Amino acid sequence: MKKFRIAATAALILLCSVSITAIFSCKDKCGSTTCQNGGTCTDNKCVCSVGYSGNACQTAWTDQFVATYNCYRGSCTPASTGGAATWQSAVTKASTDGGETITISNFASSNITVSATVDTLGKMRIGTAGAPGISGNGSLANDTIKVDYTLSTAAGVGGYNCNFIMVRIR
Repeated sequence: MKKFRIAATAALILLCSVSITAIFSCKDKCGSTTCQNGGTCTDNKCVCSVGYSGNACQTAWTDQFVATYNCYRGSCTPASTGGAATWQSAVTKASTDGGETITISNFASSNITVSATVDTLGKMRIGTAGAPGISGNGSLANDTIKVDYTLSTAAGVGGYNCNFIMVRIR
């Protein structure tokens, strides 16, 4: 009977050791960091969902763009005489997704609001439905967005290739 108690006690100690090890090894691999916005912890590091960055996936890619900007007309081919030479536009987060879509109001000195998807590198892809169609690209560096876009005619034939810059207002 004594051997049985010793064996049972040893088995119980072993079981407790394994249980304690299992409990502590299941601890969040990201330590005290909680991955946000759908991020998951892999290899002790938060892996962020599309649209977010940061050590805890706390920063939406759109955050770097959101502001009011003074805008300056560049050039169009063929030449266009429409619109003001300078104007203001606001960039806001779109409410349609978590972190990768912005809207730009008063785009190219018009009453048009366009949507753009952005990435963590400060690049954006512009596109809006309807006539006239607008598509293009932009990049953000040093509080300035450089925009290149194409404005198609209502019939989708021909159009303008244009550019302008947007400088963040401080």
